[in-house]
Amino acid sequence: MASKSTKVVKIDDVWQVEGRPREGLKILSTLQPSNLPGKIMIVAEVNFPPNGATPAHRHGGAAVVAVALEGTTVNQMNCEEPITCPPGSFWYEAPGCHHVWSENMSKDDGARFLAILIVDEEVVQDGMEGILVLDAEVEAREKGE
Repeated sequence: MASKSTKVVKIDDVWQVEGRPREGLKILSTLQPSNLPGKIMIVAEVNFPPNGATPAHRHGGAAVVAVALEGTTVNQMNCEEPITCPPGSFWYEAPGCHHVWSENMSKDDGARFLAILIVDEEVVQDGMEGILVLDAEVEAREKGE
């Protein structure tokens, strides 16, 4: 199965999948493990409202493990087949992974997962913006928009 085709639009200065609300991200903790010099571990909670979706993105070179806590999301990395992630399941994103599809399929219930990212310190030295880099933002910068 190919990646899901979606139109990404900018509304009120926020890139989103057309007609779908964006996810919420809450940083729970940042850690500097002594056995990973130059790296930061970020623990975050991601909440998808009903019918929520995230535009295609990357995570600043981070290695990511996500564990589904509530609801069910569908995710697709790179050109792999999409995976359905109910509570208790998890997925891994290798450094450089392209997360091309991420959404809450329920129109009635929210979904929530815990994300643990290990990223180079320099990616977040000026803030957490570098841990979620949307394709649409990159394309707009390249076009000078």
